[in-house]
Amino acid sequence: MKQQMISRFPGISCAYLDATGKETTECYGVSDKEKNIPVDNDTIFPACSISKFVTAICLMKLHERKVIDIDASVNDYLHHWKLLTTEGGESEVTIRALMCHTAGIVDGEEAYYGLRRGEPEISLMDILEGKTSYNNRPVRTEKPQGTAFEYSDSGYCVLQLLVQETVNKAFEDAVQEIIFDQLKLRNTFFASTKNLEYFENHKTLTTGYDSDGLPLPGRFPPCPDLAGAGLWSTPKELLTIAKEFVAAFNGESDFLQEKSAREIAKPVDQFPWTGLGVFVNGEDTLMTQGWGENGQCMMKMNCRTGAISVVMTNRNPDMDQSESGVEWLVNRNIV
Repeated sequence: MKQQMISRFPGISCAYLDATGKETTECYGVSDKEKNIPVDNDTIFPACSISKFVTAICLMKLHERKVIDIDASVNDYLHHWKLLTTEGGESEVTIRALMCHTAGIVDGEEAYYGLRRGEPEISLMDILEGKTSYNNRPVRTEKPQGTAFEYSDSGYCVLQLLVQETVNKAFEDAVQEIIFDQLKLRNTFFASTKNLEYFENHKTLTTGYDSDGLPLPGRFPPCPDLAGAGLWSTPKELLTIAKEFVAAFNGESDFLQEKSAREIAKPVDQFPWTGLGVFVNGEDTLMTQGWGENGQCMMKMNCRTGAISVVMTNRNPDMDQSESGVEWLVNRNIV
């Protein structure tokens, strides 16, 4: 299986913490085939939808500070734009419902895919109003809250706006201060145009490859929906975030409160496979994963044993994590 993995992805990076507390890393292949740059522990990969887990931590930190109440209507905190129902009235959906994909929002068909560097920039407001092909469906609540699970990047765009409006800063700067600076992460960022340009010039970012193994035009596709899919990081630094989360879950963190971690991990009524920004993967294990046109990744955390696995790659394998081998690499360490 490992050899199949190595041949399927140009580059792979893994970080593990086992139940005894021992950390290990593994790196395979190259971050850029054309330049033959090898992957190492500092190579930065797209985290895709693992972004939602980090966004959830950010929101719980704001909840701890009483800046927001996750059980209040998101519209209580939005001023420049309001989340509406399909009938045109203001929606009453809560922040919690947006975090666990039960707000009744349906994403546009084939949305959040295909943007290239050099193309006209798309604003968060463009996305929310469905004004571009990147998301051609205005973000509205189309189903009653709590009646359906609809995985929604659009919902996380609403949460991105929420963070910006409540702290009066760009989302990427807010999360930098609230999480990344506190945990002393130097290779983790949300990829605004400015951040992407800086890290491209100062760090090693993996080139994204499509399902045919060809490099994507521009190498790093932009992702204006930062909160849902715009995170870049290394397995080693995602492991740091996960360790802090598991410590908080067990009441052993000065960074995040135990109650906050347990709210994230708690299964949602009627949809017990989902928490807040994560998925419940068995009695003790939480999972978050990402799959984009420039990579595939997965992280699992066993909150009882403390074992954590993170695997990141730089190609769209055109098959899910259970088929591509990413989950196999993750599961080797989870007990």
